[in-house]
Amino acid sequence: MPLQGSVPDTFTLAGDYKSRVTQLLDLARRQVRLAKGAAAPRMHDALTELDYVLEDQLAALANAMDDDKVDAEAPARAA
Repeated sequence: MPLQGSVPDTFTLAGDYKSRVTQLLDLARRQVRLAKGAAAPRMHDALTELDYVLEDQLAALANAMDDDKVDAEAPARAA
C-alpha cells in the first residue's frame, strides 16, 4: 500500500535559488512529518526536533525575504 502524501522519486524545482531552497526545506518537512507516523519513540523525538528546526528555518527565510523587500523599497520612499 503506497504512503498517502508520498513524493515521487523525482521532482522538479522551479524558480530562483532562494525559492528552490525553500521548496527543498518544505519537502523535507513534509517527509519528516510522514516519517513520524511510523517511527519508534526515540526516532519520533528526533524527527519532531527536526520538524521544529525546519519550521524555524523556513520562517527565518520568509522573514529575511520580507525584510529585504522593505530594505529595497526604503530608498524609493526617501526620494
